[in-house]
Amino acid sequence: MRKMIFLVAVLFTATVLLAATLEPLNVKTGLWQVTMVSKINGMPAPNTTTYKSCVKKEDLDKYPFTDPKAKCNWTVVSSTGSKMEATGTCMPEGQGKVDFTMTLEALDSENVKGTGQLTVNGPMTMQGTYSATGKWAGATCPAGMK
Repeated sequence: MRKMIFLVAVLFTATVLLAATLEPLNVKTGLWQVTMVSKINGMPAPNTTTYKSCVKKEDLDKYPFTDPKAKCNWTVVSSTGSKMEATGTCMPEGQGKVDFTMTLEALDSENVKGTGQLTVNGPMTMQGTYSATGKWAGATCPAGMK
């Protein structure tokens, strides 16, 4: 019985400490425009994607700038008010599964930049890098935007 109580206490303490170390990014909520440049090893030209993301207060302790069309799931590894490290898996149409590791830095409350590695798992496995910038575009999002 004592071992069980000890185990529960250890797990509870670890959970509290982990939750305490994740601090939401200190950026504004609302509409953001994100530009991502990905470069796949062995491919001649980088691919540039621009999209809009609606960031809500509850998104700030998750990866907040995901492309709504990319069907992504993110896990935050660490986060402070100015820096976030995360891993993610996206399923963009026609591209197979894409796994990401990334670091996101809030330069100020209206500007972010990110860098990371990606792995495309389609007919062939390909490795690459990416960089992104995000710019706050306004306090409100268009109707119907998630």
